[in-house]
Amino acid sequence: FSLFSVAQERWALDTKNSFINYDADHFLHAWSGINKSIKGIITINNKEFQKIAIAMLVRDFDSKNSNRDNNALEILEVLKFPKIEFFSDEMEMNNNKLIIRGEMNFHGIGIKKTINSDADYKNNKLTLSGTFKIILSDFSINRPSFMMRKMDDLIEISYKLHFTKL
Repeated sequence: FSLFSVAQERWALDTKNSFINYDADHFLHAWSGINKSIKGIITINNKEFQKIAIAMLVRDFDSKNSNRDNNALEILEVLKFPKIEFFSDEMEMNNNKLIIRGEMNFHGIGIKKTINSDADYKNNKLTLSGTFKIILSDFSINRPSFMMRKMDDLIEISYKLHFTKL
């Protein structure tokens, strides 16, 4: 009869080196915004990913155009819905790919989302990176119009999240 303990590791997001970027389009032009003030944690148990939680403030996205960013804050009702959050407790590693099934909460609405991420372990650091898409109307966001045409409903998200072991 032997006793053994299960080693659960916690990894914190390195905010200084991590980012989440969005790319948006209107028929007249395209633009991007970046958030470098993300908070997050991931837990690993016996080399298996267990949970991940990521949170950021909508106001921290910067498109390098303060007028556009201020309009976005109004459209996204940032006083009512200040955060974007993602949580998962269902992750599966396949080679160097991490499949994350979780829920994204944005604009007061939670949507199930599967995100495929590249996972890279080096020197006691973990980096998750990849892209995925969201549909703004899924989150009941009233897209702005210019010249009688609304901006595209599809937004592409790219990210690079660096974690360090606690």
